[in-house]
Amino acid sequence: MKTSAIVGLFVFTLAAQQLALEKRAIELARKVPVSKLEPGLPKQALARWLTQAAGPAAKITWEVNDCGEQSGNPETDRGRDFPMCVDGIANLAGDRKAIVSVVMGTFQKGVTGPPRLWSVSVGKDNRFDPVSKLRDLPARIQAVN
Repeated sequence: MKTSAIVGLFVFTLAAQQLALEKRAIELARKVPVSKLEPGLPKQALARWLTQAAGPAAKITWEVNDCGEQSGNPETDRGRDFPMCVDGIANLAGDRKAIVSVVMGTFQKGVTGPPRLWSVSVGKDNRFDPVSKLRDLPARIQAVN
């Protein structure tokens, strides 16, 4: 087998492993009871809770990212194990979005430890306002509608 074929297979394998990790993180984040993210909330899965909070017209998408922790400088970021956030993104009326970010582990260690709330925000374009408590998100969504 040629070296380029081996390198290609290795890159493909790493990409497939990364996709599997992201799929697993999303699957688990969607099932996290919101009561585990914020005491006093119901023992309801995050996916269901977010759908109810956003309303029936909202489309919810899910993605994995580094929680905004990369600096963009390869020298600074080299060797760092970035947190792995799963974002539940509710696409609302008026091009607004509500985003709930949950840390599910790190990119090097994978899905580890208990999930924890990273951030909650509502906004449009590149202007998002933080929501201090997850329980306040439904009211913040409704306040602008």
